[in-house]
Amino acid sequence: MQESLINDLMDDAKMENNQFKLENEFFSLPHLIYEVLAMQHPMALLADIQLRAFVTHKSHLNLLVSLLGDRRRYSQMLNNFLSNSMKFTKKGGQVSIRVEVESIADNSAISLRYMP
Repeated sequence: MQESLINDLMDDAKMENNQFKLENEFFSLPHLIYEVLAMQHPMALLADIQLRAFVTHKSHLNLLVSLLGDRRRYSQMLNNFLSNSMKFTKKGGQVSIRVEVESIADNSAISLRYMP
């Protein structure tokens, strides 16, 4: 967690100096979500909060295993989403990530929504 905070601060400095750069790489969103849930699981256990993730249409799963984007930024976003959601979730509650494919533009772009 401390390393993450340091990276966030470094990113802020890069943004202020117009040196922030997004990386493009292929990655599996379902695998990344699994990694983030596993990372957040100990905190969820301590708070007695259930973490869940699902894709609304299982037929879209094959579209999500090879996304082009900044994997580190997606991970950062998901970690922030989960940790902030757990802060405001009562003991015994649940935090979910729902991935929904909104549009497919000639198989080159996919819009995604993360929903509580």
